[in-house]
Amino acid sequence: MPATVHGSMIAVMTFLLFLLFNAGIQVFAACPPQKPAFLDENTRYAWPTNASYYMSSSFGETRSAHFHAAMDIGTWGHEGYAVFAARGGIVQRVSVSPFGYGNVIYLLHDDRSISLYAHLKDFHPAIRQVVDSVRIQDYSADFNQNLEDRQIHFRKGQQIGWTGSTGVGPPHLHFELRTPEGRPFNPLLAGLRIEDTIPPQFSGLAIEPLSAHAKVSGSKEIHRLRPGTRQGIYHFGSVDTEGVVGLAVNVFDRANASNNIHAVYELKMYVNGEKYFHSRVDSFSYAQSRQVFLDRVYPILRSERRGYQRLYVRPANTLPFYKDTGHSGKLDLPPGTHEIVIEAADYFGNRSKAMLEIRSLPVSGPAVQKKKTGPLQPTRIPSFSSTGNPGTGESGESYNQHRNQPEQLVWNRDWIAPLRTDDEYAISLRTIGSFRDEQKKTLSIGDGLPLDAHLRMLLYQQEDKWILNRIIPGYPLTLYSHDMSVSVHFHEETFFEPVTIGISHDNPGFMLFPDHVPFRRPATIRVLLDEELSARQGVGLYQKNSRNNRLSHVTSTRDKRGNALTGTISSNGYYTIRIDSLAPVLSSPSIERWRHNGKHYVTVNVEDDLSGIDYRSAVFKVNGVRGIAEFDPEKSLLRYHHPNFYPLEENTVYLELSDRAGNREIRTFEAVRRN
Repeated sequence: MPATVHGSMIAVMTFLLFLLFNAGIQVFAACPPQKPAFLDENTRYAWPTNASYYMSSSFGETRSAHFHAAMDIGTWGHEGYAVFAARGGIVQRVSVSPFGYGNVIYLLHDDRSISLYAHLKDFHPAIRQVVDSVRIQDYSADFNQNLEDRQIHFRKGQQIGWTGSTGVGPPHLHFELRTPEGRPFNPLLAGLRIEDTIPPQFSGLAIEPLSAHAKVSGSKEIHRLRPGTRQGIYHFGSVDTEGVVGLAVNVFDRANASNNIHAVYELKMYVNGEKYFHSRVDSFSYAQSRQVFLDRVYPILRSERRGYQRLYVRPANTLPFYKDTGHSGKLDLPPGTHEIVIEAADYFGNRSKAMLEIRSLPVSGPAVQKKKTGPLQPTRIPSFSSTGNPGTGESGESYNQHRNQPEQLVWNRDWIAPLRTDDEYAISLRTIGSFRDEQKKTLSIGDGLPLDAHLRMLLYQQEDKWILNRIIPGYPLTLYSHDMSVSVHFHEETFFEPVTIGISHDNPGFMLFPDHVPFRRPATIRVLLDEELSARQGVGLYQKNSRNNRLSHVTSTRDKRGNALTGTISSNGYYTIRIDSLAPVLSSPSIERWRHNGKHYVTVNVEDDLSGIDYRSAVFKVNGVRGIAEFDPEKSLLRYHHPNFYPLEENTVYLELSDRAGNREIRTFEAVRRN
């Protein structure tokens, strides 16, 4: 059965199920989803693959540093299914990369909108021929070019490639639609349909203290609740609050016959029957994609990869999701009991309701922690803890790490406060640049110290001392370690909002804290090397992952004299210097054959435990003929590609490869036979 006919039948069946399920049920949205204005009523999209009609990921889902901009279609863990043009168009751009979208095709349509097909195993021969003819000239590992002048046309429903797993993730098809202005929009708005009669599910609620004197159940920490259910409604119980707070929900959706969880389409929050918040995810621009850090609760996202969606709008948040309700969503409630109702809906109108009772108390002074039982126990967010030992260098020596950040503090962008304890917690503070004597302040349980009043300050804790700097978007600032050997330059657009940042140095590492401040743009870092490190090869900068303690290489360059490293970073955290003197390990050559086109290729396993593979440095030859080296980081292999390659009975495989520290390995494998 042709894919277009099959897709039409599925759409009709889905629509009938939708009508049956919603018979007699109030439609969730006041305004139903609207097709984008640039699409006329006669425009129809074909389902883009014969792999399945299974949506494995939805538009607007939470990713580690952005919103998901497409619909992912499942391929059951396999590769090589046909990919079809969803509309007729011309190939605008093609890209090949081991990361991101992998092998990707951009189709340009008559109205200048784009459909995008990513993570492909291979392209249609007409596209492959053009790509290979360009890459073979310099054996380029990457390719990213506009091909409009090549005039490669495809009709709606015509095959343009095969599904794969290139770039990031397991096998699947990333199907993305963009407006003529280049903004990704929800493919369901274009008329594509899946079978979905399942309402969203609430799994958690977070309550954030938003002001220096705000508390939730007597604490300054983020407070989390799990729901119970009664008569189909989720109940989060009751909670005491003081001052300004914000709510966030962990809520997900499922489609029929699907194990994957998806993002919800629409969220509403009512306070005592009045609408305080309303969001609906139809479209956004790529310039706004990192604002996922503002729309989600970033400390939870960073530490647990859970996307709690805020039911209030941060000042720097410019996403187009939010409807005007006359409120920002922040809760600054008068004393008394207030009923909170939260509604979630998917695109097809399936909806769920959750309820919470807030007992708003007058703002008080320090309060002794009360023991809580039952479902109102908060979950601690590990937002500010010691980084531990930075690890072992090449020679096996251990580096002693001093306490490199203030402990037992809750950090907000505008205030700090001690964690809930039974005793008072004292710190000392002095505003730098003032002529006053040092101002000491004792912070008791639940107190918050405002940070927005100080551009620079000193923070003391026992024998330790830190310089803290207020960084305001639009004003660049450079932080220096106490010995001036580390400098971090924060650019005008590094942060979304004003933040307070500190730096500490414990040679050979340093810490930028707090580690849960989201970056909008990278910062520039410069590390001076001492005489011993300046004389060594393979010196590199690495960041430690706070969740698993693994090191990741930070792309950096050494100056001409070799005594400084300069690079870019995209988050706070712990950084350290390491020496990588071991070249990559090359092994297990194999000659395979593609099923989809019958062509042969060669693979070699490549591994490097520290700095990682520099795939662009590869020189890959088979039987003396150089080909294109394609890197697969998930499988840790290099693939030899040449449009005219056909193996002999026995073959000689030659590979030169460097890691990112410059260590180079050369291997020749003789008498390699095809499988």
